[in-house]
Amino acid sequence: MKLRALPPDLYHEVLDLVTRIAQPCANPIDNVDESVASEALEALRALYERHESSGNGDPFLTESLADFVPDDTEAIRLYRLALVQSASFGGEPTHTKRFGLADRLFAANFAIEAREQLAMARKEATEAGDDEAVREIDEMARECADL
Repeated sequence: MKLRALPPDLYHEVLDLVTRIAQPCANPIDNVDESVASEALEALRALYERHESSGNGDPFLTESLADFVPDDTEAIRLYRLALVQSASFGGEPTHTKRFGLADRLFAANFAIEAREQLAMARKEATEAGDDEAVREIDEMARECADL
């Protein structure tokens, strides 16, 4: 299935915000500017809420917020919502959402459901030809085998 084309404005706005949250160039990682990250997370949350309240929820935006919210319960809710939203967006990848959901489910001690999500994520990643995602999924499955 062909991946959907994200609206460029939304893509660039989300990319800017998640870059400010994650600060991938901070070296060492202890040099992350927490105030910048916190402000960017709030801006990402506000962007998500604007889209949701206007009836224009987007699974890419919802997943991006889920990736960074600190609360596992909220992240789980958001990943599940992103999966539901994906049904309305042909070509929207779901394996990344399932992978994030599985990670948060493991963190919240829902290992059985997490393993189910990992299995679905692996199947979907394989079908999408995303070999890197398959490797990450397999690594998580090995790390969490005893949970």
